[in-house]
Amino acid sequence: MIKVFRLLFLLVVLKGVASAAPFLIENLNKNRINIVTFVTSWCSSCQKTNEYLLSLSEKNSDVFVTLLFVDEEIPSTISKNKNLELISISLNDAKKFGVSKSVPYILVLDKELKVVKKYSTFNEDLLFRLINNLKNGLYENGTLPPEQRIDLWQKNRF
Repeated sequence: MIKVFRLLFLLVVLKGVASAAPFLIENLNKNRINIVTFVTSWCSSCQKTNEYLLSLSEKNSDVFVTLLFVDEEIPSTISKNKNLELISISLNDAKKFGVSKSVPYILVLDKELKVVKKYSTFNEDLLFRLINNLKNGLYENGTLPPEQRIDLWQKNRF
């Protein structure tokens, strides 16, 4: 009887420790574009977002996707791959990243884990253009970083 009690106690403690692990941006994969998305399984916009990001993670090795399911368990219909992480997160923990009441909430981080863009809605075209710009070493608006620019007006003046 004591062994059963110990086993149950251990299971409860381990489950609490496993679910209590917070999500940290610092734990993401550097040198890759990271997309961190706060979603639910019941939201129709989130379902479209999930489908797009699942496809993106399967086809694109430069992009790592993290789907954070807010206040719910991870759906069994979504399976992990090498470019996809699935995490369940509480609403209180999600609020620390700027999630208020609406999902999907998307954070796009560059290869140095700096937040480049925050989206409170899903727009496939905007996200696609942003990812392509970041993959090509450009800023979000498609311009080169200052150290790579050639200012022709300065070059021709001297």
